[in-house]
Amino acid sequence: MTESGVVAVVRSLAILLLAAAASCSESVVAPPEEPQIPVTIAGTRPATGPLRTEGGEMEQGLRLAVVMLNEAGGIGGRPVQLLLRDDDSDPQAAAAIYRELAATDSIDLLVGPYASSITAAVVSVAEAASRPLVAPLAASHTIWSGQGREWSVQMLNDARDNLSGAVLVGARVGVETVAVVYEDSSFPLSAAEGVRGAVAELGLRLVMDERYRIGEADHLALAVQARDLGADLFLGGGYTEDAIAFTRAVAEAGYRPLLSSWSVGTAAPDFPAQVGLELARCVIGNAPWVPSLATSGFLASNAAFVERYEETHGVLPAYNAAAGFGAIELLAEAAQASLSSDGEISEAGVRDYLFSASTETVLGPFGVVPLGEPDAGSQRGITRLQLQWQDNGQGGLVQRVIYPDGAAEAEPCTNAA
Repeated sequence: MTESGVVAVVRSLAILLLAAAASCSESVVAPPEEPQIPVTIAGTRPATGPLRTEGGEMEQGLRLAVVMLNEAGGIGGRPVQLLLRDDDSDPQAAAAIYRELAATDSIDLLVGPYASSITAAVVSVAEAASRPLVAPLAASHTIWSGQGREWSVQMLNDARDNLSGAVLVGARVGVETVAVVYEDSSFPLSAAEGVRGAVAELGLRLVMDERYRIGEADHLALAVQARDLGADLFLGGGYTEDAIAFTRAVAEAGYRPLLSSWSVGTAAPDFPAQVGLELARCVIGNAPWVPSLATSGFLASNAAFVERYEETHGVLPAYNAAAGFGAIELLAEAAQASLSSDGEISEAGVRDYLFSASTETVLGPFGVVPLGEPDAGSQRGITRLQLQWQDNGQGGLVQRVIYPDGAAEAEPCTNAA
């Protein structure tokens, strides 16, 4: 090979080596793709205190929804994370936490707490901070009625409807006299108001109307009083612990009203296990939701939610879990619909969507009174179901819908005189 040929070969090899080196250098120094900043949804739940049972059910629904939301790609391609803090079942503790969350720029969306009494304090915080908030489990009408809310929406129905269906059922089976007892807090007070209205409308006689301070009910004494007054229908209560205690107290007092109904707790799948089959038989509960509903939301159909929940927790979900799941669905749907061109969530857009949307979650229909109205943000889509524990023909109990008529699965059973 000539000298010029050797030079040409060397020059070619040098060029190839330089190209290879450049290629290797580029592969080493190329910056990795930056991870997406998560969307943070924040709120509280009562991990401690008297509302911890119901709050725990809500939390399970919230967390499952976030898992399934991330499996579906998150919001605008961004992963979603859930930040929950313990409010100890205390309205003022919850309000203080939400003030902190509302002032934190890294918090994108707010989900409400459990219970009307706590939500009432929290809604005031969200409204003052102009931050949209979805309240999954607040039924008291006083939070929205005549308040002209602009940032907070309700998922549950008006609490005045919770027990009024039981009064109507009672009238159909021969109830003439009614005793209502209730905790002195926002939701039970609204439920008792609905009882009074139904009793008056149906021409029944209210022989007992007693409120008790939170955590201070003398369940046996109240049951004895209702017994001695001859109440055919004994109903009311506060939350799950009261439902269990009143059911036991009725038996201990030797009291056999035609019907009894408790505002929260009796619809839970484990209620018969809590009080025993004999005491649970014919007790009425109420719920906005049951596992058999044919609903479908932004993340899942109700059947898919129930299946996934049962796989995760080994039991069927209660309506508190469905409401928690539905709240995340609703927030995700509103956020997705209000994304800006650069993928940012518009809080004003979320608010506008929540107040104008007619949609559905696994919990059921969602639609609220629109902005500018006195009752803006109050729910007008969901109806309450009256449920009753009845014999299943195999020595156990099953929960059946007995009201409203269009959804009823069975006629009500009653206690013998």
